[in-house]
Amino acid sequence: MEIYHPQDEELLREMRRVRRSGKLKRILWGLLIGLVLTAALGWFLFGQLFALAVCEGPGMSTAVPGGSLVLIRRGTEDLQQGDIVLFETDDGWQMKRVLAMEGDRVVVNTYGEIRVNSLEYRADTFAGRTEDTGVTTRRLTVPEGEIFVQGDQLSLSVDSRYRSYGTVPVEKVTGKASFILWPIARFGMPNTTLTEGGVGQ
Repeated sequence: MEIYHPQDEELLREMRRVRRSGKLKRILWGLLIGLVLTAALGWFLFGQLFALAVCEGPGMSTAVPGGSLVLIRRGTEDLQQGDIVLFETDDGWQMKRVLAMEGDRVVVNTYGEIRVNSLEYRADTFAGRTEDTGVTTRRLTVPEGEIFVQGDQLSLSVDSRYRSYGTVPVEKVTGKASFILWPIARFGMPNTTLTEGGVGQ
């Protein structure tokens, strides 16, 4: 015959409490570890692989409107003509389109027509007047380790067409624009296609 002891019930309650407490601790530790791993992954992605930038000003407004939030993929290993890059200048960070690479021969004239290695290129998004922007005719070869950049809004952009601006050292480039996150209406990859033909045609 089984004899009931009040202590048995108390022991069962204590065992259940200990199990609940252990389970709660495991859940909390799991959450903490998950948060640490997520933070580490975020730091790696946005500290080493990507960056966020806001495109200021109207110079690139056709492809990347002013105020756009842009995802920048860090690195310069695969830069090419047509890429939109984020780079540092004495006046702060700027975003322009790469029109020529090191060693390319560039001809600039007062009408904003740019020839690269005897071929004339344009981005489908180029727009604006150039006759009254003060660009002077000249020929240059892009120095080693530098790039020739230009804004898509030709009359609103100060860029490598100007002698005082010059070409941009690649070491100053953070990376290239890979995705427009905001505004929603422009959500997606920016246009980086360059086609042959007269500027603005």
